[in-house]
Amino acid sequence: MKQKKFKLHFFLPAIFIASIPYFTGCSSTHNKEHADTIKTDLNALHKDVDKVLGLDKPSTLVED
Repeated sequence: MKQKKFKLHFFLPAIFIASIPYFTGCSSTHNKEHADTIKTDLNALHKDVDKVLGLDKPSTLVED
């Protein structure tokens, strides 16, 4: 009986704590969407900064 109580008092909170990120919307697919959005935004920011600085011209090191 004592062992059942230990399992209940140990594993139930551990399972609950481990599942909190999933239930708060931080599943792997949700995180991937955030990462893709951030990557797209940073790419757009990079292009805008290059355009403002006049660095958007093709490199002379690249052959056409």
